[in-house]
Amino acid sequence: MAGLVNYTWPGNVRELENAIERALVLGVSDSIRPEDLPESVVEKDPGPGVQEAKYHMAVTQLKKHLILTALEEAKGNYTEAARILGVHANYLHRLVRNLDLRPSIRSFPIFRSGTGRVMDGRL
Repeated sequence: MAGLVNYTWPGNVRELENAIERALVLGVSDSIRPEDLPESVVEKDPGPGVQEAKYHMAVTQLKKHLILTALEEAKGNYTEAARILGVHANYLHRLVRNLDLRPSIRSFPIFRSGTGRVMDGRL
């Protein structure tokens, strides 16, 4: 949690306020936990001198694996991969960006062979 305390907020005060309100409304406890915060905050590197908790590293790796597997199964189609994962396609795009998965997706055989296509121009 120390990484979040020292986090430099990338947006304006209104965005920070919205993120905190969202965490309070959607959270399941009296305190705000990392999983209650937006992905863009939680998925950032904790910064120099701060070690990421093993739990969060494992969750991040699992998310990456699930997303890459779904996208590979869907042959790069974000809408289909989102359906497989049970999430909205916009959320999937945000996760791909925040988890820096684009280079991994570009290396899929379907894209290397030239037979695949980028479904929405975001790769």
